[in-house]
Amino acid sequence: MLLLITILFILFEAITEGLILRYCHAVSEVLFLWWVQWLIAMGLFAILFIIALKCNKKHIPVWKLILGFIFVRFLIFDVSFNISAGQEIFCYGTTKLYDIIMTSLGSWGWFVKGICGIVGTVFLTKG
Repeated sequence: MLLLITILFILFEAITEGLILRYCHAVSEVLFLWWVQWLIAMGLFAILFIIALKCNKKHIPVWKLILGFIFVRFLIFDVSFNISAGQEIFCYGTTKLYDIIMTSLGSWGWFVKGICGIVGTVFLTKG
């Protein structure tokens, strides 16, 4: 259940931001300022974290909830954002530090994403 809620929250954020980038350029200029994106991500994480704590019947430790969210987000955010923004699926930007690091890693970056996604899935389902 926690994994499903996490995926829905991440997809909601990624698809919304991608559609804004695709269709509303004036809004995207404000939205994609560094601190605004972090504020939105942290706000959604806080809401998800409160829901996760209430639904945590398996008593998953808090650190696993946090890392599970981060790892699953690391896996699915870019792909869903790129699809909804109308970009290539494996596209990275050129200005942000994250994009520069992932571009330099090449296919190893996707391997790391896959491993992190598996670990995050296990954290959110098994505890």
